[in-house]
Amino acid sequence: MEQVRYSSYRWLVLVVFMFQVVLTQFLWLNFAPIQPTIERLLNISDFQFVLLLSVFNIFNLLLSLPVGAILDSKGFRFTVGLGSIIMALAVLIRLKSNSYSWILAGQLGVAVAQPFIVNSGAKLASTWFNKNEEALANGFASMAMFIGMIAALIITPIIIQYTSLFHIMALYAGVTLVGSTMFLVCARDNPSLLTTLKSEGQGYHPVQAYKQLLKRKDMLLLASIMFIGVGFFNGITNWLDKLLGPQGFSEQQSGVIVGLLIAGGIAGAIVMPLLSDLIKRRKPFLIIGTISAGIFLYPLIRTKDYATAIILAVILGFMVISLLPILFQMVIEVVGERLTGSATGMMWVFGATGAIITIYGMEVIGESTADYRNGIWLLMGMFVVAFLFSLALPETYGRTTGRPSGN
Repeated sequence: MEQVRYSSYRWLVLVVFMFQVVLTQFLWLNFAPIQPTIERLLNISDFQFVLLLSVFNIFNLLLSLPVGAILDSKGFRFTVGLGSIIMALAVLIRLKSNSYSWILAGQLGVAVAQPFIVNSGAKLASTWFNKNEEALANGFASMAMFIGMIAALIITPIIIQYTSLFHIMALYAGVTLVGSTMFLVCARDNPSLLTTLKSEGQGYHPVQAYKQLLKRKDMLLLASIMFIGVGFFNGITNWLDKLLGPQGFSEQQSGVIVGLLIAGGIAGAIVMPLLSDLIKRRKPFLIIGTISAGIFLYPLIRTKDYATAIILAVILGFMVISLLPILFQMVIEVVGERLTGSATGMMWVFGATGAIITIYGMEVIGESTADYRNGIWLLMGMFVVAFLFSLALPETYGRTTGRPSGN
């Protein structure tokens, strides 16, 4: 049975899943680096453009809890497969690229699909990988998110110079259809768990599951750290050009710094889980990550040296963004594979809420003080709270599901 559960097929399932995760993030941000071009071609306002991006946080907030329930009742393949079908249909809608309404409708479809796909990484790790590989699998799933972001920021500005918006939408639709087909053909639930999943699914009650999770102090602490971490990521990437502008950096330089911040997170998403498994500890990485935010964030916003800003951004991404797979691994160890989907949904609800509040909170601070750099104090205060929450968390490595463990 163990040989079936941990067969080499798990790596193929992980690869086709990662490709879908890359696509969701790519389709989310593919318009972001070409805002002036999109506004000119579609004759739209800044608000209408921002709506193309902000709908993703809104639907992540609205759908994460239902998606978590679907994950735990229907399984990994059904959930991601449904998201893949929705995403494939949505990119076809975007082919009417001369209409803002049709493109927005397509973005809404991708936004609906995103939580079905992105939120399923921890469930895949817990059902297909052994305990020594779960953190690594979570790391690869997180890495796919950041790869999709960077790809969107780099690729779209390049190819828009050589072709029309319709041909770009057609190209992205073709790649998405290939990715969705690959997943539907290749992915499957772990065959050693099919009977167990079926019997457990019949007894799964979403309301009771979420009530149970909300009563757990460790889950609330993890979800609160998720709130702060996702809020930080969205706040810093959304406003970094305004944070660095007073220091003399151009928009292009700010874009490079954001890209390298994410690149640092990609590296950290693999290295940190590996180190965590090596030393058999999770808690120290949360503590170090939250401390690192305080050490490197303020100098990044205040430096006037481009090279220094790049170094600080890479370190910050490596130490802080890489906490995402660690958090999801701790979730698995706290609740077990049975409720991983529901717990992940809860985590993403907190994360999406943190993103929305932080983005607009920093905007209010920046507008009211006429200096967006003052928004940094909001982020710093949040990470002080995250540090305290990290100290309060018990160590989860090696925990027997449902039983508390010591620090």
